[in-house]
Amino acid sequence: MVGCAQLLWLPNLTVGGIWFLAGAVVCAITIRLWSRFTPYGLGYLSGLLLVLVSANSQQKQQITRMEHRSIQAVITDLPVVSPHKTSFILETADHQKILVSHYRGFQTRAATTPIPDYKPGEQYHFEVLLKPPHGTANGVGFDRERWLFRHGIDAVGSIQQARQSENLRPAFRTSLTIKINQWRHHVSGQLNRLFPDSRSNALLHALSIGDKSRFEPQDHRLFQTTGTAHIIAISGLHIGMVAAIGGGLGWLLFAVFPQQRIPRPLIQVMIGLSLAIAYAALAGFAVSTQRALIMLSVYACFKWIRRSAYAWDVWSVSLLLVLISDPLSVLDNGFWLSFWAVAVLIFAFQGRPTSSPNWLNFIKVQWLLLIGMMPLSFLQFGNLKLFTPLVNLIAIPLMTVLLIPFLLVMLFWLHLSPDVPMILVNHLDSVSRLFWRLLDWFDTMAVTPISWSVYGIWSLVLLTLAAIILLMPKAIPQRFWALLLIPIALWPPTDRPAVGHFRADILDVGQGTSVLIRTRNHHILYDVGARFPSGYNFADATIVPLLKHHRIHYLDRVILSHKDNDHAGAYPALNKAIKIGQTFSTDGRHMPCVAGQAWTWDQVRFEIISPYNLQPYLNNNSSCVLKVNGSGFSFLLTGDIEQAVEYRLSQHHRQQIQSDVLLIPHHGSNTSSTSEFVSAVNPQLAINSSGAYNQFKHPTEQVKANYENLKIPIIDTQTSGRITLITPKNKTDSFKTFQFRHQNPRIWRR
Repeated sequence: MVGCAQLLWLPNLTVGGIWFLAGAVVCAITIRLWSRFTPYGLGYLSGLLLVLVSANSQQKQQITRMEHRSIQAVITDLPVVSPHKTSFILETADHQKILVSHYRGFQTRAATTPIPDYKPGEQYHFEVLLKPPHGTANGVGFDRERWLFRHGIDAVGSIQQARQSENLRPAFRTSLTIKINQWRHHVSGQLNRLFPDSRSNALLHALSIGDKSRFEPQDHRLFQTTGTAHIIAISGLHIGMVAAIGGGLGWLLFAVFPQQRIPRPLIQVMIGLSLAIAYAALAGFAVSTQRALIMLSVYACFKWIRRSAYAWDVWSVSLLLVLISDPLSVLDNGFWLSFWAVAVLIFAFQGRPTSSPNWLNFIKVQWLLLIGMMPLSFLQFGNLKLFTPLVNLIAIPLMTVLLIPFLLVMLFWLHLSPDVPMILVNHLDSVSRLFWRLLDWFDTMAVTPISWSVYGIWSLVLLTLAAIILLMPKAIPQRFWALLLIPIALWPPTDRPAVGHFRADILDVGQGTSVLIRTRNHHILYDVGARFPSGYNFADATIVPLLKHHRIHYLDRVILSHKDNDHAGAYPALNKAIKIGQTFSTDGRHMPCVAGQAWTWDQVRFEIISPYNLQPYLNNNSSCVLKVNGSGFSFLLTGDIEQAVEYRLSQHHRQQIQSDVLLIPHHGSNTSSTSEFVSAVNPQLAINSSGAYNQFKHPTEQVKANYENLKIPIIDTQTSGRITLITPKNKTDSFKTFQFRHQNPRIWRR
């Protein structure tokens, strides 16, 4: 495991390095055969070689440049349908996996053509615009590039034309996947027919076929707030429930038809494992279900050979098999959470006699998991929800007793007849509604979680040590002193700027803008990025996680340069998530942002240079231009101003706009960055905020040439990720820049 886990930190991958490592493994095996060399080093090298070979294979499959392509492919998974697009994974004739989306009105010729009713197994000839797998890189929030790499996605793209064809012959594994997803698609249709209520429908889709695409964005936020995301995702908990039901059926079968050839425990294991496999197949053999099946299979093998199934043996063998079968699983947060949770329970219960009733042990488990999962909770989620055990005490029995068993009965019935008894349908609908009401109630009553970030490896080590000591038997005296390790581990580094200095984070928000500026005691956000029709927005995805990471719970001021979606779209979500002192904009909906306004925080001066007035609203040219000046260092933020405003500023505000760093206007469009304006600003560095492979080809070649001719270097969020500016300590020093992608290279990042 330690060898495979190195993938999380390795910056790059070379074929020569893999061959060298392979030679080292051969040498280690030879030494092991001829001496008593410890096997741990061999295990580490073997795990590292295994994961690097898998990563190299995936890296070779991924495309490296944007291209238009005509492809023939088969749809392999369940399409995700939304009002504005349909997305799915397809496999081409050369076995590339591509995540594609068919947008409504992608271009003129497709605007009047409805999106086809795509189904698993259908073959199409597609005209697609393909891009390498990519995403934003800020060091917080969801890492899309890592997710795409881990799931074997070789390209992402948008469909421009599609027509059906039937010439491909998929490989056996692909054909099996298609058959399973066609089965899931059929079950999905039956659920749509039986459950018209959208929330009940979404919950039952998630718990039956593992389709979580029907949840609304507010539902996902509800799961995060209440700590119930693990309950609605089919994983070890659900597979274990189904296996337990199968074990009960096996016990009943043996009681009705007793015999001596096969012992009762073996019958229970066989039926439980069979039901678990069927349920996992219905869930599309998601990665989480595969891990659970491997662990169940290991336990079944121990029973089959009639060997005592010691918990640590089952855990260790399962871990080994998961890593051998899927080395890239170390990139899954779920991999670490699931094996860590099982290890916590084994450590807390094995070898400790208990006379407590089962209901009391169930309560105890929830609090033990809260303590044991504390290190990973802080590391991966940045918080610890103290009320989660209370939620689980109600939600898990609700699922186990009232929902999952009856859902299985309904699914079995659907394979016999489409006419399901209404009493069963009404029961499932009622329990689903009850589940949602409970979550809504817990959301209103929830205690604010402890939000804190883990800073470095030593913080994680101290948190883990504290959890281990607290989970030790009662016989260990004064183990609760370990609680003191928690605040020590979470003690934040002192990284606030000094008085007179500021720090600016130019966030990677795709084809948009968002800049966080911090002084000693104040915080201002310039623009907030976009919000998309799906509900995805950069406030929830990037800005709020970054604010929490820096322990910022209040923004003194937000400036929306203008009302375009890529600059102001995420503001409603931001306003819900964090307290904001004042909001300035140029669209008349907030406090006016006009030239002449200025203020000083911690000896750092902020000054609005444009626009002169708010009427008439001139779209891009009404952008609010902000200059920040501290300790002789200045930063000019320009929004989307175009040549007309640039000319006015260079003619009438030449002294004011001179700055050390310039945020390039309008993402590097040809409508901006005239040579005259850039010369007037005379920056040492130009920073551009644009999205990778954006359709506008920003920054354009003309704009880059303008800066190059003036010998002004450009760095861009699409290649650098989040860019951090730090003011110089004194006038003789130069300012510092940190580029997240360059400082944190990873194999899955381009």
